[in-house]
Formats: sequence, C-alpha cells, structure tokens
Amino acid sequence: MFEFDKYERDKQTFRARPTTAYTPFEGGEKRAFLLWGEHCIECAAPDCYASCDLYHARPDMRCRRFDFGMFKNRNFPSSTGYGAEVIFRRWGKIEARGNATLMPSDRVRALEWMAGLLAPVVNGLGRVAHRVSGDIRWAYSSFALLERVNGFLHKRADAQPVPEAFVIELYNPMDRPVTLQLLMFIDRSRIGRTLRPDQLPTPVVRKLEVGPGYFREDLPREVFQTLIGSRLPFGIALTPLGEEGAHLVFLTLDFVEYRRAPAQVAENAAIEARKVPPAKCVVFDLDNTLWDGVLLEGDVQLRSGVLDVIRRLDERGILVSVASKNAPEDAMEKLRAFGLEEYVLFPSIGWGPKSEGLREIAKNLNIGIDALMFVDDNPFERDEVARSVPGMEVLPDSALLSLPDHPRLQGMATAESRMRRSLYRQAMERQVAAAAFGENYIEFLRSCGITVEIRPDRPEDLERVCELVQRTNQLNFSGRKYSRPEILELLAEPSRERYVIICADRYGSYGIVGFCLASRTEEGVRIDDFMLSCRVQGKFIEQALLHHLTHRPDWQAKFVEINFRRTERNGAAQAVLSKLGLAPEQDGYLRRALTPGEFALDFMTVSGSYAGDVAEAERLAG
Repeated sequence: MFEFDKYERDKQTFRARPTTAYTPFEGGEKRAFLLWGEHCIECAAPDCYASCDLYHARPDMRCRRFDFGMFKNRNFPSSTGYGAEVIFRRWGKIEARGNATLMPSDRVRALEWMAGLLAPVVNGLGRVAHRVSGDIRWAYSSFALLERVNGFLHKRADAQPVPEAFVIELYNPMDRPVTLQLLMFIDRSRIGRTLRPDQLPTPVVRKLEVGPGYFREDLPREVFQTLIGSRLPFGIALTPLGEEGAHLVFLTLDFVEYRRAPAQVAENAAIEARKVPPAKCVVFDLDNTLWDGVLLEGDVQLRSGVLDVIRRLDERGILVSVASKNAPEDAMEKLRAFGLEEYVLFPSIGWGPKSEGLREIAKNLNIGIDALMFVDDNPFERDEVARSVPGMEVLPDSALLSLPDHPRLQGMATAESRMRRSLYRQAMERQVAAAAFGENYIEFLRSCGITVEIRPDRPEDLERVCELVQRTNQLNFSGRKYSRPEILELLAEPSRERYVIICADRYGSYGIVGFCLASRTEEGVRIDDFMLSCRVQGKFIEQALLHHLTHRPDWQAKFVEINFRRTERNGAAQAVLSKLGLAPEQDGYLRRALTPGEFALDFMTVSGSYAGDVAEAERLAG
C-alpha cells in the first residue's frame, strides 16, 4: 500500500506513461501488508521540523520529500492495476515498517481498499484535534494508525515461515538510469532495550541499477532470512544514490509467496510417485548439439531455439554446463560470442572421457551425479556415459528443444531459482575473497585504499556542514541539533577549532562525511560536537579524527574528552566511544588519558591541517 492520500494534485505538472511494453509481475499467492511512504534519510521528526532548512509541510504536517507525494498512476499495468509515481526531493527515500505476515493477496487488497476509504476521514479528524490541542502528532493520525496495524501484523509473523521472496518492480520513465540503494534493517528504536549493532542481524544492502524502462528484481528468502527470522522490528527503505529529482513509478514492493501452476504441481507429484529425483543441472555437448557444425573443422552456427531453452531452464533454477571434446580456449570464445558463457558453470572441455568430466561437474556443483542430465548427438558418447555413470539420464540432441517440458526439469518458479546461477558465481567469488583476506577485516579495509582528509572548514562547505549538523542522528555524538542561525553563530566563534572530514576509497569519493567542533587546552583536546555520516560507519573514521587532533607536529595531547549525550538514535556513537576506551567523567564528558601513538591507524592514509596553522598563515599573510 502506498500513501496516496497525501498526494497534492496542484504540484504535479505532468503524469508519466510507459514508453515500452512490459509484462508485469502476476502477483503472489500471498503477500504482506506494507505501508510505503515518503521519509527523510536523516529524519528526527517532529523535532527537526523547526530546525531543518529542507522541511516543507505536506497536508498532514509531516515533511514533504517527494515533489507532489505519491500519485496513483493507472497508466502502468501491475498486479494491483496501478503504479505509485513519485519524484524524489533531496534526502528523500521511500520506506515502510516491515512485517512479514503473509495473507491471501485478495485479503490484503481488501485491507488496502478499506484503509484508503478511512484515511480521509481519519485525516480530517486529526486536523481538528491538531488545531484544538496544538499537538502536531494529531495531524498525521492516519499514518500513526496504519503503523499500529503494521506493528500488530508484525507480531503475528512469529507463527509463520519467512516469505519466499521480496519483489521489487518499478518503471523508470526518464531517459537516464537511476541507482537505488535497498536497505532492510533492524529498527532499534522499536526494541525495548539497548543493543549494540554487533548484537543484531546484519542489515541487507543491495544496489539496484535501474535503467530507463521496466525493472524487476526478486530477492530470495536466503538474502533476508536471518534478519526477518530474528522476529525483531525491522524497516525497509529504497533511496536514490546521489539523485535529486529521480522520477520513478513503483509497481510492486512486496514480500510474497509465489503462485503455483496446477500443471507444475501435478508434474512434481508424478515425479515423487516414481521416486525419480528432479534434475538440477543439464550438461550439453557442443558440436552438432548446441551448435551446428564441428568447431575444429571451421565455422559453426548456434542452433535455433537453443538460447531460449537455456534461458527458460535458468529461470527455473536448472543449472547448465557443457562437456565437450574441444580446445578449451576456442570453445569458450565461441560460447562467449553466442551469449552462452554467462550460463555455463564449471565447463568440462578437453579430450578425456565425458563420463569423467560429468563426475567433475557434479563434484564442483556439490550435487549428486543422478541430479545431472546429459544431452549429446553422438551415440558413442551417450553409450559411454550411460555405461560409466549408471543412474544418469542421457538424451539425444533431438530432445533439446523439448527440454522445458521434461518432468524432471520443471524446477520451481521462485526468486531463488532465478538467482541460483548467480548465487553459484557469487559463492565462487566469495571463496576467492576469503582466501585472500581470511577473517581479517582490517586487511579488507586496507585493500580498499581509504584516504581521509581532515581540515578546517571553508566558506564553500557551509551547506554540507548545515546538513550534517541538522540531520545526523546515529553518529551525532552530542545529540544536539542546531538551526541555521545557531550554526552561523558557531562558525563565527573564534575560540574553537572547526574541522570537516573528507573520505574516499578505491570505489569513489564519499565527499564531506563529518564535522567537528573542538578546542585545544594546554594538555588535551576537548570535542564539543562531532557529527559523522553513517555512510562511513565501521571504517574507523572516528579513530582517524582523534589521532589527527591529538598528535600534532609540535604537540602531543595527554588526554581527549568528548561531549556525549545519549539519545534514542545515537546508540551507534556510544558503541564507538566505548570501543575507543573513553569513560564517563562527572562533568558529562567521556575522557581517556593518552600515551604517544594512541589511535594510530596503518591501513588508511590520513592527511590534513589544523585550525591554528591556518590562522597563523593568515596572520603572516596579512
């Protein structure tokens, strides 16, 4: 369900239409009730409404982060008959409080219809209560009510299995691609006790490259099973990366259980009755099987319909490999030219018996030999395999085009099946990375080539500093929020040093990720305010700052102290300070005595300058 009741018609100048035809997701047999609304990536509502420059009120007084809200656009086919059209403003994201309770799709549709009818009534009553009481929370009563419904459904999920998949389906009407970040995370604000990040399931993070036109990606349950299966409160968000003005139409954002075709159910039952296991991989010969001709004798042509067969098998989760007597480099080059290389796992190309190659393929895939099927045009090769590998089904090349109808190759129409090949490839890459780094996270960071620059702020940094000061929550160490006039006053104060932190790695630049207000005493450093973007969380940027401020060319601090005030949202900051060994003092600051070399890091490059140096340079220049 999308927040269509907050739509503002007069702010939408045109309505998108699809420019290319597409086949939408048919909808699941069951799905969850989710309320998708517009949110801010650093939301601290309602406290930030008075201090944030980006706050613009929508009809219920919450912050408007989409140009006109969400428009129910019926020009876009979908399982519900419409799409949710939005244009993102700066810092905007689409987010839902998660619940994984699956209900029949018709029941969810009825619940959404009822909520849509009641929302205007509840909104009207809420506006009256807001005017009478002055409490802004009454203004968004319908949002709060649906959040309570969502919370109730989340508790019911305890007795249910984890959903089969999370389906992301949308349409990009622009002529340029959009990069979205999908985040599934445990909502610590809804947990009754304080937990450190390392005590919680790891968030699910996916980068989605959405080109112009139709887009769909299904995340199988294996991706989010640990997080959802914890039964802790969670949220889901989609955020454009570096995209202000991203224009998208969301068609489906649902946890689902897929529909099952009756024919598929019958075929699976027949297989079970015969006690013949479904096949997991089809291994093809190449010459005069996948292509017409013999590669060593000259040019070959891909057989008509082969690519479609392999794609259909791949969608069902049936793996594909090849066993061929050929020159490996030439055969792989031809597979690449025909667009088949990406489908082939652990190919066996050489001059040994094909039965040995098939055994090696089964071993590499970690499946039983009877889970393979072999297709070859040559009767001699078929007979050699049949005699050497009892139990393997061997077929002639004449059966190739009918493979999608084979009872053992029906697979399962799930998100996992669509991703099975890529999951095998990812596992291979993961093994390579594990061999390179073992369990050493620091070595991984070292390989990233992290660079950190810490320098005094400049006039051109003002807007970014304001964003960090006004909007940082998780790594806001003092817990303070300042209005723009207060920020300008702080920046004009000569008694304190002001620093910005710039970070980059081999993947690109993060830009300015932190802001710090500090003062240097005769023996130590006091940090009054420190805000750090959560984009660099876990990269030891806090430690780099402390080392920079306490180890200067002509001076070594004997202590460092940081102003820390616990809020509902900055538990991550508290965990960082605890790990760095800072302990509370009576004045409210966290303090640590230092010896030379404290906080030094050898796996990143830290550079910069100091406020005093700049002031001295300006004095000498004047």
